[in-house]
Formats: sequence, structure tokens, C-alpha cells
Amino acid sequence: MTLNELLLEWSYRSERGYPTLDNPSDILTLKSILKELDLPSETILNRMKEASLNPGELRKDREPNRAEVFLKKIEDGSEFELMDGSKIVIDKEQSSEAIQKLKDKNFLKLVFTDTSGNKLKLNQFKKTEEFGAGSGAGGGTVDTRIMESAHCYGLAIAYYLKKGNITKEDLIKENFNRVRSYVDVDASIDEIEEFLERKPLWYDSTSKSVNKIYNLFPNKGYIFHRGSEQVEKIYNAWKAGKREKGLKLADDKWNPADIWLITKKAQEYNFSGALEVLNGSISNLFCDGDLVGISLKMIGKKENAKSEIFNGEGCKVFNYKYEGYKSTKKSSGLEILYDGGSITCRNFAVETGWSTEIKGKAAQGGKCGHTGVNDLLKINNLTLLPSQKDTLNAFKENDKEYYEKFYYLFDRFVENISKEEFKKLYNESKLSWKTSNYMSLEFLSRLEDNESKANEVLNDIMRYASSSTKVSSQFIKIS
Repeated sequence: MTLNELLLEWSYRSERGYPTLDNPSDILTLKSILKELDLPSETILNRMKEASLNPGELRKDREPNRAEVFLKKIEDGSEFELMDGSKIVIDKEQSSEAIQKLKDKNFLKLVFTDTSGNKLKLNQFKKTEEFGAGSGAGGGTVDTRIMESAHCYGLAIAYYLKKGNITKEDLIKENFNRVRSYVDVDASIDEIEEFLERKPLWYDSTSKSVNKIYNLFPNKGYIFHRGSEQVEKIYNAWKAGKREKGLKLADDKWNPADIWLITKKAQEYNFSGALEVLNGSISNLFCDGDLVGISLKMIGKKENAKSEIFNGEGCKVFNYKYEGYKSTKKSSGLEILYDGGSITCRNFAVETGWSTEIKGKAAQGGKCGHTGVNDLLKINNLTLLPSQKDTLNAFKENDKEYYEKFYYLFDRFVENISKEEFKKLYNESKLSWKTSNYMSLEFLSRLEDNESKANEVLNDIMRYASSSTKVSSQFIKIS
């Protein structure tokens, strides 16, 4: 498997289609892929977290000014460290053209020549400490912002410039400038140009997504939004609604739209803070083509763009049935069984990070964590799970009440065991085994003790993983 194939596979398996190194779920997915390939995951992850230089880094107005540092190192004949760990010195004479571009603050398509005659692109240079390397936020979130903004510019080109389908050759700065009045995003044209040059796979994916959207939604005078005041207005209404309901559901589980197509009618709309009214308004505006929230996912080179509408009339129906569970005394969790697969319940961060993970046809690999599960229990009027912090502290201190409840649940659901045998097992087991099993058994008891609601809770977990909970709003996914 080549590096590009690995990155594509990682993208396909990630929840959003564009994985980042600051998303724990994406890291777990990558580790799983690397394990399947029998590759050293920790070594590879550490190398991936080492940043390279790119035009955006040189362009930033900050201290140290990276372009000036780069020029001074060339002038002094100092060594540069490359991403492969080797060190080189740039040949000033053979790199004169790139040096002049640096001085002119033109950071695109820089190619240097070292003293051994090797040609080197900017992204082969490691962002070492002198260039301001540190433990700050990863580039993944930044790239997501720029990638989604690039789709908005692509849509503006299709709707207002080409008035038809686009190709990757249309995604150029000249066209971006011509349609900027139809776009309201939080990334600059320079950032988008640099991003597409650095990650060329997105040229194809963006043009395919844009064309799919263009052919689904006739132009109604759209402005294409990402991270704008209009988008904030929509999500502020949602936040008011979830506060009223006492929910902690993440924004993207209500509506995971990355970009929005908004007409003047929707722009002037006064969104209600009452959740049922808000969701009804979102659905009505969607059906009229006045407000279209779109979730994006990377489309492979050999794939065609597909679309699926969620949380609207005729959308996917979840109607799975609870069929029991599987567990052993040695396992660190349990499996909930349903008539389409299973749901694993366990810690995903050693002693905490308890979550459910779907294995089956519905939302394969999707997760619903502790907070999400509690929101779903609340919606179904069931007792919430104890907090992870309280559970961890209780088992650290061998709290008597938690211990006795643990024994009761273990004896009831896992294995008929004497108090003496359980005490021996408990004392020999790690803290992670205790917290993971306890929380899993607490959740299992909510299903087993509420047979009439067990199916609904399981289907709510499926919906959650697809951003289709009973309180989610309408959107379309392009993948």
C-alpha cells in the first residue's frame, strides 16, 4: 500500500471523511489500519505529527518570521533538517530563482537545490524549533476549515461563473477572485490555493462534490457559507434549544453540515430557540431549497459522488431489535447484540473514555460516547449513567457502594460468582478493567431492566452515529 492509498483508506474510514491528528477517534482508526498492515503505529504516528514547512507557514505574519529565518539560514550556509531526518545545505547559486521568490514573498512552487545537486520541495523541509515548532494546535483543524471553504468557492464558480459542471482546472485563484462576492467563509483565497497545491487529491474530490450539489439544487440566488455569521445564527438557535432540553449533544450530532447554501429568504429568517420548531423550520427551508446544510466527505479518485438526505421524509429508518449480550469475566467490556450486528462497550482511553462502537451494517465503526449515551437515555426517560470522573475516583479509592453495585451487576450479567471469587478477581485486575466493565454493565442494566425501551435506545445509538437522533435536523451528505 502506497502512502496515498493509506491516506485515502484512512479518509474513507473516518467519520467526517477528512481525518485529523487532533481527533482521538481518527487516531484510533489510523492505529487500526496500521495494525492490519503490521506496521509500527506509534513510530508512524510520531513521524506524522512532525510538521513540514509549507507556503502557509512562510506567509504567516508572526514571530519568528519563518521566511526571514529561511533566507538567513541560506545566506549563512546553515544546515536544514529534512522530514526524513537527513540534513542538507542549500546551494545559493543553483537555488537563486527560489531565493528571489522568497524575497518577493511568493511562496508557491518553491524548489531548492542542495550542495549535492538534489532538488527539494518546500514540504520536504522539517519545521524545526527555529521555525517555531511546538506543541500548539495541529494542522488538521486548520486544513478542515480551508478544505470546506474551497468547496464554497468551487460552488460559486459552478453556479455563477461556469453555470454548469466544473473541472479541477477551474479551481484557480483567478476564478476564486471573480466569485468572491458569492462566498462567505473563514479562509482566504491564498490559504485555499496553498491547501490545494499541498493536498492535490482534494482537486478531484472538490470538483466531484461541487458538481453533485450543482445538479441537485437549482440556483435560487445562493450565497455559499462556512463559519459565517449566518451559520453562527443557525447554531445559536440550536444551542438555545438544547439548553432548554437539558442536553449536552455536540453541534455536529444535531446537524453535521460543513457548508451551507443560503438564499436571501433564509438569511432573513428568524430561527426559533424551541427545538421542535427550529427543526421544522430547517426541514421546510431545506425542502424549498432555501437553506441546504451539506456534510462533505472525501471522494476517491475512482469513485463517483453519492448523496443521501438525513432526518427528512423518506430518509433511512432504523428499526433494529435488541437480542442480548456477550461478555466474559476476563474481557474489559461487553458486546450488545442486535439483529444487524453488535455494539462494543468499553473504555477507549485505558481508565476512562468509555464509549459504544457499532459493528454491523448500520453506521459501521460509528461511536456514541458517555455524554451521547446519557443524552439518549435522557430523551428516553431512563436513569443516566454515573459520571466517568466519579466512577474512576470511586474505584481508585475502592468505594464500598460502587464495589457492591459492581459485584451485583457482574454476578447478574457476566458470571454467577461467589463474593470471595469476585474479590480475588477484583484485587488482581487493573483499574481500567474495573471502570470499563462497571460502566458497560451499568449501561446493559438500562436495556435489560427496560425491555420496552431497549430497541429504541439501540436505534437511537445508530441514529446518533449517523447524526440522525430524534432531535437532529435535516441535512444532505455528499460522499
